Amino acid sequence: MDAIALLDWLLECDVNAILRVDADRGGVRPWTFHATNGEWSLRVDAFSAEECLEKALKALAAHGLVPSESLT
Repeated sequence: MDAIALLDWLLECDVNAILRVDADRGGVRPWTFHATNGEWSLRVDAFSAEECLEKALKALAAHGLVPSESLT
């Protein structure tokens, strides 16, 4: 999963999103993805960037947002 491509795609879908790593968490799920479009908001936390993006894709799909195969 290309994080930049995903964020660009979300921008096209009018979704605000961030991918963040927080070193202050001491290695306990330091990666966070947050997205919102005004009607809903979602947040996932994970131990790695890859895991975070995988969880984010599942959470986005629950809101009807499924990127094309070229992004995944």
